[in-house]
Amino acid sequence: MNKDYKNKTYSDDGVQKGFMTKALISILALILAFALTLTSCGTASGASSSAVTTTSSEQSEDNAVSKSEMFTDRDLSDEYDESEAETITLNGSSAETSVASGVSIDGSTVMISAEGVYIVSGTLSDGQIIVEADDAAKVQIVLKDASITSSTSAALYVKSADKVFVTTVEGTENTLANGGSFTADGDTNIDGAVYAKDDITFNGSGSLTITSPAGHGVVGNDDVKFGGGTYTITASAHGVKANDSARFAESDATITAGADKDGVHVSDNDDASAAESDSFFYIADGTLTISAQDDGIHADAQVIIEGGTITVNESYEGIEGLSINISGGSTTVTASDDGLNAAGGNSASGSQAFGGDDWNGGGMMSDGGTDGSITISGGSVKITAGGDGVDSNGSVEISGGYTVVQGPTNGDTSVLDYNGTATVKAGTFIATGGAGMAQSFSSADQGLIAVSVGNQSSGSTVTLKDESGTVIAETTPELDYAVVYISTEDMAAGSTYTLTAGNYSESITLSENIYSNLAGGMGGMGAGLGGGGPRGGMNGGQGGGRPQGGPGGMNGGQGGGRPQGGPEAGMGTDGVTGATQMAGDNAA
Repeated sequence: MNKDYKNKTYSDDGVQKGFMTKALISILALILAFALTLTSCGTASGASSSAVTTTSSEQSEDNAVSKSEMFTDRDLSDEYDESEAETITLNGSSAETSVASGVSIDGSTVMISAEGVYIVSGTLSDGQIIVEADDAAKVQIVLKDASITSSTSAALYVKSADKVFVTTVEGTENTLANGGSFTADGDTNIDGAVYAKDDITFNGSGSLTITSPAGHGVVGNDDVKFGGGTYTITASAHGVKANDSARFAESDATITAGADKDGVHVSDNDDASAAESDSFFYIADGTLTISAQDDGIHADAQVIIEGGTITVNESYEGIEGLSINISGGSTTVTASDDGLNAAGGNSASGSQAFGGDDWNGGGMMSDGGTDGSITISGGSVKITAGGDGVDSNGSVEISGGYTVVQGPTNGDTSVLDYNGTATVKAGTFIATGGAGMAQSFSSADQGLIAVSVGNQSSGSTVTLKDESGTVIAETTPELDYAVVYISTEDMAAGSTYTLTAGNYSESITLSENIYSNLAGGMGGMGAGLGGGGPRGGMNGGQGGGRPQGGPGGMNGGQGGGRPQGGPEAGMGTDGVTGATQMAGDNAA
């Protein structure tokens, strides 16, 4: 099941990028977390900040990539030599071309069979462009006020080529659309307004509208890249569906997906485990705006956000992948369930199954286990969630950036949910949410406060001041809340802070890095030892299964799960009660 990402190379015209080994990280995290359960004890009001050395920071460094490694110069260029390009002029139900060979026209079907640059203008009311060239051919289609609609297929169908570039000319408006149904091409089930069997790059300086009322917007069996231009993609299924990767830079894309579908969906096998996948999402800069009924962004393996502005206005789960790495840019997520979800289950979308709870209550892990990871090392992140705000079937690390989480308000979800370890090393983390299943971080290298503040209404400001009265953190939640998390680089053990939240106010002295009175305590390992999960029993937390948990983990935590807990338990009590299971009750 384990996949060696570091040795996996992604080739693109000589550009190669390897990813790091995820399995080793998961094993080390498990060992270290287990060691913590044997050596660390804390109170609910002042949780221990015992140092936990993990590979998370190394992971962040190893995952650092650059736009030059993900995009070739031609991917990002809108240049072409018009004097050497051929022309294809569309005339409603027919077309004509300047090229003597390499282009054939059959009624309203234009076939490109040779490498070259082709400037396309005019309108096809019911036709298509098909690229069927040599496997080594690079074909550039320059759209210059072109509009193509196919009533029963893809407006642009790439059957074969090494790579196709779709370039929009500055100041022009272009359209590629399906008319409402799809007819298969032999064994090929065409299901997108743009359908590419090989690599495809969209670039340029103009605009392109892609409409697909009966399927996906863009389908790519290999890499799909957006390297410039403005795009409006509306689909009844996924907005962009890629097999190997979806990459964004220097472009402005607005994507609206259909019922129970993703804005951007990257999967090399919808039936495979995420741990066996190489599929990834990447953004370097530009803007990406998404409205989706299922995931805003889904990638089986990795989601890599190094820059740009991402706005997920609507989603079931905002951003989902086996690992999520955010190192820059501005990311805003609104989700009816989890905001960020690192899970290792099935990648199938539309059933909202990939983010399901992978813990089956009878042992350490099942499908997802602890392979997942969420790392925020830079940029700004704002999450508004109806389910868990930050949810990892594995580890969470905050090592930079500015993160604000609001929600959930439900009693069976939490701002923070993890099965391995969760640590704050640097940066700012401010969160508010419900108290029912609240879980604190397992370690921190800087000051961190995680406390219950009673029931507070949306709009009531949260403020943290230092001993001199200087405000060091402040937020005004848009949802009701009962717990507050604050950690900034200005906070340290030995200092006293005043926390105000609505009608709640408390003076808190950090005797150690973490001060917490949350019932959940530290999560992950304790719950597994107690026979439930993922909520940990260690440090007085809740153990447990879903919905009824077995006995709790070590140090006498409660065994209960969601919503009723089992009996209290001490060290070594086996998890034999609470066998009733509700898999996916919280769409982890």
